[in-house]
Amino acid sequence: MQRREFLAASALSAVNPVPGAESRRPNILFVLADQWRPQTLPSSGDPDLDAPNLARLAREGVHFSRVYATNPVCTPSRASILTGRYPHACRMPKNDLLLPLEEICIADRLKSAGYATGYIGKWHLDGDPRPGFVPPERRRGFDYWAAFNRGHFYFNSTYFRDTPEPIRPPGFEPDYQTDLAIDFIRRNKANPFYLYLSWGPPHTPRTPPPKYRQKYQPGQFHLRPNVPEDYAAKAREGLAGYYGLCSALDENFGRLLKAVDDADIAGDTLVVFSADHGDMVGSQGLEYKGVPFEESARIPLLMRYPRRLKANTRSDLLISNADYMPTFLGLAGAEIPGAVQGLDQSAAIFDSGPARRESLYAYGKLGTPDQWRMVVRGRDKLVVDVKDKATHLYNLADDPYEQTNLVEEPTLARRSDELRAHLLDWRRRLGDGMDKSGLRVR
Repeated sequence: MQRREFLAASALSAVNPVPGAESRRPNILFVLADQWRPQTLPSSGDPDLDAPNLARLAREGVHFSRVYATNPVCTPSRASILTGRYPHACRMPKNDLLLPLEEICIADRLKSAGYATGYIGKWHLDGDPRPGFVPPERRRGFDYWAAFNRGHFYFNSTYFRDTPEPIRPPGFEPDYQTDLAIDFIRRNKANPFYLYLSWGPPHTPRTPPPKYRQKYQPGQFHLRPNVPEDYAAKAREGLAGYYGLCSALDENFGRLLKAVDDADIAGDTLVVFSADHGDMVGSQGLEYKGVPFEESARIPLLMRYPRRLKANTRSDLLISNADYMPTFLGLAGAEIPGAVQGLDQSAAIFDSGPARRESLYAYGKLGTPDQWRMVVRGRDKLVVDVKDKATHLYNLADDPYEQTNLVEEPTLARRSDELRAHLLDWRRRLGDGMDKSGLRVR
């Protein structure tokens, strides 16, 4: 037996099986990419990306086209995914913070409901960009744990008695992570399970594995109309590496789908693909994330669950990634904590029930002079600054690339005022710098 196989088998044997009587409760395979913008998907109409397995997932499931991160930066967004709360509420407004130990996370609830729980990949919630060993009390209800940090991983399990021995796997890190995920699926196919696989790419540095390094050439890309002409060459160079990483991840995603098929559990498994935030990659002359533009603030969401979801469907439901936790708990029949701020959208998503959201709220760069807040209602989108002054107004139906800022348009002053009032009401209800009376919190 190879060392890698031995490590995987030994650690996975520590996950306690759950009786098969409850197997009709859905397995949940949640796959998160880091910094994958929603426009870079075949089902979004991207003519350049070769990603047949994600295209398959969209054909066999639902593509949700209006999904936003609460805060489009790694740590805050990941905190919302786990807790169903906005980053300010769980005290995670920026990167490299420790998620408070009193926060109740999705794996806590699913474990209590009888699920086998596993986490593989980038964590970024332990207070340090390179935390290394994460003790059991900080694993948030995940029994099986393989945390990866900058090329090394810390394989914490009963077998290793939680020794913080760093191991550097060979080759492209997501390949190895996917190996572990496939082993987890095989060993828990008789149980209801929740597996969270967190890939590091296509986050920078944009260096694909050798197989994909020459797959895309800078001159082949159809740039988005909001990439400035003087930024085009730099954007093309960035896209070549970015798309290479995306295709490499797609290959691994195909391996996951095959593992689900081979285990004969496709009908009972909710497969989810999403990201913590997007990436500008030259749009608006910007790079990376943390800004309110669609390429940064919006995230991909594909779901397949043959028992409850109609294949080859598109949905324009407004969804926040704070909704993920209560929605998955609602689907699994598990208890939703009272402090959750996201919505259980399981009825709307899986049973074609009425939409739960009229509008959606997000923010970024909290606690800095550049902080912004955003509300999306219908197709209108308003952004305000640190003083709650409106800075950007777009109609996303007429202007999907956000090239015409309407905030100074006199005929739209009333619309802007209404959206701003709506945004302030969001702040009041969430306790985001305001108390329930609407007064600012000093």
